[in-house]
Amino acid sequence: MKETEERKYGLLMSIAMIVGIVIGSGIFFKADDILIQTDGNVAIGCLVLVIGAFGIIFGGITISEWAKITDDAGGLISYAEKSFGDKFAFILGWFQGIVYYPGLTAVICFVGANYTISLFPQLTFGEYGVWILSLIYLFLIYMLNIFSARLSGHFQTSSMFIKLIPLFLIAVLGIIFGDPGAASGNVVNLPTIMASSGAIVSVAFSYDGWSIAPSICHEIRNAKRNLPLALVISPILILIVYVSYFLGISYLIGPENIIETGDLAFSLAANQLFGPWGEKLMLLMVIISVLGTANGLSLGGTRVPYALALRKDIPYSDKVARIHPKYKISVPSSLLSFGFAIFWLIVHFLSIYAPGLKDAGIDVSSIPIVIMYIFYIVLYAGIMIRTKKGLIKNKVTGILCPILAILGALTILYGGLTASNSAIYIIVSLIILVTGIIFYRYARPKAR
Repeated sequence: MKETEERKYGLLMSIAMIVGIVIGSGIFFKADDILIQTDGNVAIGCLVLVIGAFGIIFGGITISEWAKITDDAGGLISYAEKSFGDKFAFILGWFQGIVYYPGLTAVICFVGANYTISLFPQLTFGEYGVWILSLIYLFLIYMLNIFSARLSGHFQTSSMFIKLIPLFLIAVLGIIFGDPGAASGNVVNLPTIMASSGAIVSVAFSYDGWSIAPSICHEIRNAKRNLPLALVISPILILIVYVSYFLGISYLIGPENIIETGDLAFSLAANQLFGPWGEKLMLLMVIISVLGTANGLSLGGTRVPYALALRKDIPYSDKVARIHPKYKISVPSSLLSFGFAIFWLIVHFLSIYAPGLKDAGIDVSSIPIVIMYIFYIVLYAGIMIRTKKGLIKNKVTGILCPILAILGALTILYGGLTASNSAIYIIVSLIILVTGIIFYRYARPKAR
């Protein structure tokens, strides 16, 4: 397999890719959901965050074993190819390229547009202003990734540090100047933990996105060293940030106020610490945080058609696999991903305004995540199989960590499959998977 993309990213970019995508907007507004499920119990809330992190901590350690084996273009597609063959790899890439990356990118741009209009009401542009701004954000982010991959990487790294600023300030200042009594008297025992199990589902989706960094593994310098390090370091850093922020905001304004104010709890805490202008500045950082997530998703998504084209799995593979001599990226691959993102933005629009889809309660952001965890479980099993064959000597990273990663993934699957509108997600995902199988069987180029 010929690869010509320049290896332009280092360890910091790999960490920024993971941290910058996982820590998007959700953490700023998840505290109330956790406390509602735990009945205001801060201690159990922290425990739930730790349990929820199992999926990415042990998943990252397990996937890092794959990253040590290969740094071929495609990331998870390459791992799937080595574990269970071409067909499984193609179906994973099909789902990633058509649904996972572009769908999430479109919704995150919509979230960023909402926050932007909240901060700058004069940008409303009429009834559909938020959609116009969403499309503008989507266009700018993809064009950034096409015409300046290095600038996109710098934005990903800088947005990671920017998004950590408000989380760090509320965490540290809340713990120092807040009231630790807010968590006093919290009972932690098995009955209270079991009664709060629903909170695990509430935080599970906040940890998604950690596996996107392998999509640029063929562009990472010394990838077999740097990517495994990033997959281990990043989840631990994310867990520390999440728990610290949760404690800080709970100490600062109290669990009761967080539950009462809901998604506005972050703004209340920022206002209490820094006043109205400080609150606006913090919201601006949240917007940058969200756009950083969208940038990371699009950065990963633009590589998927390219990876499939390298394997001669899609029509016009020679053109899609061609690297532009100036931009050092496959422009056709990027444009394909951009086209799918626009499609999912339209679907998201229809899910809000079209009567039939609106009544179905479709959430575009939830469609791809559950099915992806099935792919993760299969990849975890692949590491266990390699360990059983003696190809991986370390039993901790080859057996124990995959088992814990599978348990974490099953927790998220449980949350997705028991959701009230899970049926529509499963149906849509299965339709896309079946079309991928049909495409592989009848439309995929025969020569490889």
